[in-house]
Amino acid sequence: MKLKKFVPFCFLFIGTLALPQPSLAEEKIEVIPIIQSSKGLSGKNFNYLEGKPELRLLKVKIPVGLKTPIHTHPSPMLIHVTRGRLKHVRGEEINFFRAGDAFIESNNGGPHYVKNVGKKPAILHVGVVSVVGMPTAINK
Repeated sequence: MKLKKFVPFCFLFIGTLALPQPSLAEEKIEVIPIIQSSKGLSGKNFNYLEGKPELRLLKVKIPVGLKTPIHTHPSPMLIHVTRGRLKHVRGEEINFFRAGDAFIESNNGGPHYVKNVGKKPAILHVGVVSVVGMPTAINK
């Protein structure tokens, strides 16, 4: 009687070992380019700075309806919108971005602001190519 209880358990255990498992050789690393350019959203080239290099990766949360101050960036930036909808205004030029979009800000791009025009907080991941001690943004 104990053997009857043990046999199904043993069979179940052995059966799970026989199930096909994904092979590590079948899995591949996938690299998907998101954005690449030597110009910013303004159409102007960016340039690298002199000084001790510093890379930054920032997660920026912008509440619904909030608008940043008008500002510039002294160093080039990569921006990837991961949630929400943004309105980017530089003078008369207006761009809209939503989750999945990416853009580059040149350090020669000029004053602009960003407003969350979506229905939920926006989240951006921002990569900054800077130097030690330099601010990420300068309010105007």
